[in-house]
Amino acid sequence: MARDADPFTSIMIGEPFDVAEVSLGDVLSGLGSYTAVVNDPPWTLIAPAFPKPARVIVAADMELSELEALAAVGDAGRTVVGIGGGTAMDTAKFLAWKHGKPLIQVPTITSVDAAFTDAIGVRQDQRVRYIAKVIPRLVVLDLPLIRSAPPHLNRAGVGDVLSCHTGLFDWKLASGAGQGHPWRADLAALGAELLDGLDAAAGDIRDVSADGIRFLAHAYRRIGAACALAGHSRFEEGSEHFWAYAYEALTGVSQIHGELIACGVVALSVVQGNDPGRAADIVTRSGVRAHPADLGITEQQFRAALTGLAAYARAEALDISVADLTPVTPDQVDAAWQAVCALPRRPVAA
Repeated sequence: MARDADPFTSIMIGEPFDVAEVSLGDVLSGLGSYTAVVNDPPWTLIAPAFPKPARVIVAADMELSELEALAAVGDAGRTVVGIGGGTAMDTAKFLAWKHGKPLIQVPTITSVDAAFTDAIGVRQDQRVRYIAKVIPRLVVLDLPLIRSAPPHLNRAGVGDVLSCHTGLFDWKLASGAGQGHPWRADLAALGAELLDGLDAAAGDIRDVSADGIRFLAHAYRRIGAACALAGHSRFEEGSEHFWAYAYEALTGVSQIHGELIACGVVALSVVQGNDPGRAADIVTRSGVRAHPADLGITEQQFRAALTGLAAYARAEALDISVADLTPVTPDQVDAAWQAVCALPRRPVAA
């Protein structure tokens, strides 16, 4: 099967996953026996059109103990195929790794970059952990399938690219203080280029156009390759992700990842004093939901996660961020809350 060239590449670091724009039906029809690891929806709606899998696993609980129980049932089929969003992608990675099977990833939404990263993300006691790595044989971009999803689930892909805005700031701050991973100009240039590309693609992402989907997918592809080579994700993961993890640990609530991260970028760019207007503008023009009321985030939860961010990051041995080096003040918390509350409200059906 022919692999597609990356239409957005200027800077490429590392070895990106193979990607092909092809229909899921064409892939499955020539695959033979396979295990489908799915999210439902969309699986029930689309399954009748495809060859029947040897086993269907509906991904839901990412607790490591639950994943181990799934793996213990035994494998079925020669290939593991992940079909869905982040939980399907990571569950498929886990099972392919455990059973030593080839992996094909078929994201049906662009809300998260899990299809393009090799690390297997799980939860232990509701905390994010990364265990082992696996590389898919192919990532399938079925554009009509992706575009048929609720629009907000595709716009949510903004979060894991916009996070370069705050991630780069935190990395530069930490490396300048002689802490953590040394600064790398090539990774920083990649992060800056991705941000500029996101800025330019915001309208296409809002419209969920084919080019908007392509941009997000290939941005994820470049991020995944660079992180794998560098051995860290500092250029695109910082205090905005750590705040999101702190919020989820505090509340026990799992949000749509990219929406929560977009909210976090706006909030933490205020704390950093790092052009919060640009972050808010990209959120506004791309249509991604990031207003706390739309995400079900209360003011008390927001403030508690932000105020306790440094302590949470230390307890979880996370990388150094602005919250560690310049403790968050009450005035900054107030300003961050005001900034996220100034974002547009977006009903789910928008």
